[in-house]
Amino acid sequence: MKITVAQGKHLEKHNLLTKFIRIFTVPLLNNLSISFIQKLMKKSSHDARRVLETVGSTHALEVMYTRYHRSLFYRGILNGLADLFWHHAVSQPKALRNRLKIVEEKIEEEISQLVNGDKDATILTVGGGSSRALIHCIDRLYKKNLFDSHKIKVINVDKDKKAIELGKELAQRFNLNHVFEWINDDARNLKSLIKPETIDVVEMVGLLDYFSEERGIEVIGQIFNLLRKKGVFIVANIYPNSERIFVSKTGWPKMYYRTPEDLASILSKAGFTEEPTVIFEPLRVHIIQVVRK
Repeated sequence: MKITVAQGKHLEKHNLLTKFIRIFTVPLLNNLSISFIQKLMKKSSHDARRVLETVGSTHALEVMYTRYHRSLFYRGILNGLADLFWHHAVSQPKALRNRLKIVEEKIEEEISQLVNGDKDATILTVGGGSSRALIHCIDRLYKKNLFDSHKIKVINVDKDKKAIELGKELAQRFNLNHVFEWINDDARNLKSLIKPETIDVVEMVGLLDYFSEERGIEVIGQIFNLLRKKGVFIVANIYPNSERIFVSKTGWPKMYYRTPEDLASILSKAGFTEEPTVIFEPLRVHIIQVVRK
């Protein structure tokens, strides 16, 4: 299995100073009590408090995704210093932003290949939340006039109504609501929601973190049947990392940490026979795998 680590100036890493600080802060965060950690996060940073208030949801992810949408010190020096720590000395937010960028790139590549091959593109995002990655890449492709004579459709299936509302707002902001179909339902019902072999690209990023192997195989098996021949599945999973204990103390829902081999095994049991492309984001907190039907 070929495994690569994504590179690029647009992806976030830890500099030498941050690596030194983390020698002390990572063990400390892992050993502090749950109540102390949560109190510290709530008191020190507006963003950290917002993550705790919406823990495990699309809204919590959006706080981390949108870090660069606002000035670091716009809420004052102390809050800014706290945000600097929570967003940049802790790996999780950086890694999530890296994952988002890598997935955007992969989706954009696949859509471009379809359109350049004189085909329309139908995309399915499973548990896609706000569909931020898709909205960003489709916006860029529209600006390149890629869809002058082709159609693109995105179907977002998510059981969280609030996530769908957030996605609709974001799509409206980019004038892309006409591209999206929003379905408020459970991922396990995919086969009753969408016709077989009608989808070109499926994205399921983050959702598999919360699925056991059995449920993961069940859902991905349905995804396999929805894909057209040579269709592409883009999936991500959290990888065992040094902040695992700390994350659990924030109240984040239970996650299944997997290696590339674990994830590839689930894909194989769900029906995929081709070897996946395996990509680590630079901080090695998330794995992205791309596999073709």
